[in-house]
Amino acid sequence: MSDKVKRFYKRVEIVGDENGYEIELDGRAIKSPGREVLVLPHQSLASELAEEWRRQEEFIDLASMPVMRFAGRVHDNILPKIQSARTEILKFAHSDLLCYRAEQPEPLVERQAKLWDPVLERFVREGNIRFKVSSGILWIDQEAGDMERFASLLEHFDGYVLGALLEVTSLSGSAILALALGKGWLAPAKVWELCHIDEDFQAEQWGKDEDAEQARKYRYGDFLAVVLALNQSP
Repeated sequence: MSDKVKRFYKRVEIVGDENGYEIELDGRAIKSPGREVLVLPHQSLASELAEEWRRQEEFIDLASMPVMRFAGRVHDNILPKIQSARTEILKFAHSDLLCYRAEQPEPLVERQAKLWDPVLERFVREGNIRFKVSSGILWIDQEAGDMERFASLLEHFDGYVLGALLEVTSLSGSAILALALGKGWLAPAKVWELCHIDEDFQAEQWGKDEDAEQARKYRYGDFLAVVLALNQSP
């Protein structure tokens, strides 16, 4: 589908039950870019996707449809390759945002420690996973055993939930935050805050950049679509 095509339908309906929901446009199920019928795992996600289609006016603007974009990626790229998605998340864990700390200024160093350290401590308590932390950009070799235990936690997720965790990982730069969200250890709003510590600190010092703010707003729409897939409230 191109970014904008003329609206061709009148009715948007949700069909299905707890085994899966489809969205129909004038009686025809919507499909992913790869021509797969989109089957949503629960009604809240299906309802938001249906609303995205209802909100379209003369032209269909895919840029205004984060749930549709996410659902398409899950069906085309995640469901056929579940283990590849887990592997991709694990790659982020080896060089996670929360493990590479600022060397200066001191207020930022302190803020990162105050807000990120409790997340890492939760992984120690819940999964016996100890992430090494360093200042600067030099590569950290995480312990193989810790990475194996992290990977074992990912085995509990598949389908849309796994797709959501991969999306959060990509949006935040942190597999740690993504898994903490999936496990219910962090609320979505907290995850969004924690992955923007550096950016928010810079804005406090130098002021906000309008282009950066617009890009962040767009990413937040994607993030909210992911939260729906996890069946959580923002």
